Amino acid sequence: MSGHTRLYRRDSTYYHRAAVPKDIVATYGKVEEKFSLRTKDYAEALRLVKIAAVEVDEMFLNHRRALEKANALTDQPEVNEITTAQINEIKASYLHSLLEEDVDIRADGFEDIDDPEGFEHTPRPTFEEYTETNADLAAGTRHDNARGKADPFFVAEAEEVLSWEDIELKLSPQSPSWKPLRKALQEAHIEAAQAIDQRNHGDVVATPPRPPVTTPSAHVTTPMLSEALNLWLDERRVTKVWTDKARDSYVHWTNSFLDVVGDHPIERYKKDDAREFKRLLLALPKHWRKLPETRNGTIQEAVEVAQSLSLETISPATINKALNRVGNFWGWAEGHYDNLTGNLIGGLAVNDNVKARDKRKPFSADQLTTLFSSPLFIGCRSERIRGQQGNTDMRDTPWFWLPILSLYSGARLNELCQLHVDDVKMNDEIPHLILTDEGEDQSIKTGNTRRSPLHAQPLAIGFAGFVKERRKHGSGLLFTRLKQNKFGSYSDRMSKDFATYIRKVGVWEDKTSFHSFRHNFEDACRHGGVAPHMMDALQGHSERGQAGRYGKGGYGLAMLKEAMDQVQYPDLDLTHLHRPL
Repeated sequence: MSGHTRLYRRDSTYYHRAAVPKDIVATYGKVEEKFSLRTKDYAEALRLVKIAAVEVDEMFLNHRRALEKANALTDQPEVNEITTAQINEIKASYLHSLLEEDVDIRADGFEDIDDPEGFEHTPRPTFEEYTETNADLAAGTRHDNARGKADPFFVAEAEEVLSWEDIELKLSPQSPSWKPLRKALQEAHIEAAQAIDQRNHGDVVATPPRPPVTTPSAHVTTPMLSEALNLWLDERRVTKVWTDKARDSYVHWTNSFLDVVGDHPIERYKKDDAREFKRLLLALPKHWRKLPETRNGTIQEAVEVAQSLSLETISPATINKALNRVGNFWGWAEGHYDNLTGNLIGGLAVNDNVKARDKRKPFSADQLTTLFSSPLFIGCRSERIRGQQGNTDMRDTPWFWLPILSLYSGARLNELCQLHVDDVKMNDEIPHLILTDEGEDQSIKTGNTRRSPLHAQPLAIGFAGFVKERRKHGSGLLFTRLKQNKFGSYSDRMSKDFATYIRKVGVWEDKTSFHSFRHNFEDACRHGGVAPHMMDALQGHSERGQAGRYGKGGYGLAMLKEAMDQVQYPDLDLTHLHRPL
């Protein structure tokens, strides 16, 4: 017999060994408490096992109490995260508890090993044992703290502390606050060991007061950033504020912001988070989602690659677009949640010295002449090989008509691509196009449905005949060869094909694209004396100033036709494309 039910000898060393009680074994984390007493002397082991047994029984009792408190918290809502200030308060409360416990131990007195009657009483450690234990525990905790290791002991301690009566906080198991909380308790344990060591040397070290833990604010129901972003996007989807393409852009940039700042309750974010996002945007490479070196990484990784390879960075306009997308969310959040610090993105836009009209430039008269005398318009090798001369007539295709219509209407490419046959009114007194978003597959960027009088040039080139032939096959899309992309736009293929074509025929220059036709049209309006408000009406711009705020808006078709007739390109001769009416 060992002399004590928990005394156990392995080889020549004595151990404490006790089974975890059945009522707590499922939650305790292990089935027994076994540890070395670090002695080979039986009498010393018998003395130490009595002390250890009391301490272990106290641990079992504390675990039961923690379970009871945890069960009492089951009806409380889980908290996603606690603030740094609250963690510091919990740390201070824990430090107070450790040092107050030390005061109680000293008040009870230490065991006098020379007193034979001492063993008849509740075993207490000797002063030497207490000092040695404190030093050993402190050394182990410092070792783990220096290496960033999480001692399982502090996992249990964190759960215990959160169940204290003056805290009673139910933290979500997935909360990112567990790690800093355990770290804080680990630091408190080291600080307590230092204070206890000073007391062991006879120094007077006061126990700091237990601070109140401001847990009510921890129960704020504001969501995590990811959850709020999803709510915002869902609302925009239901209310159809954006096109699918625009929504994709908002999702891209807000998710990028989330990657940079991390996912926390939204009241936690500060201006510094927005500034860090802007800092990375300023160094982000162009086309970072397409470049092989950066497409699979985070923004931070893309910036590192860009700096190491000296890649060209995104433009000020793109930076401002990203900030605008994220700022749109924070403006929404400010109106939906309390305790926010305002729109984090406000005031962060960068200076963009390039004027809007200078980001794309019109085609010159020589470029237009070259373009409309190229194979696509006078005869190409085949529909697929459009850049080489041949006998294929492209007048029944969108590749022929869309450049002409854009040059002589100022309409946006997708507004023309999505036209239905019924949107072309050839039999009215004034032939015109209906540019609308009323069809399920139609959208317009600004304003409402508008009528665009057909210019004399497309009619002279034979547009009426094209429409007549297309009408024989029923309603539906005017340009049937164009297909919608994933965003619902019909212009994607045409835009790419046109960019490729103007390079092949020597028309392309920097800042030229299909959108250049709108700049040509605007210049022609200006040179023809078209009033600014009529120019806006023809191009589908929102009305400027007070005129856009009052009245139904819009202009009669006759007024629009009069303005359209003023649009001329005196240096461009398209008579070689005319067809008899």
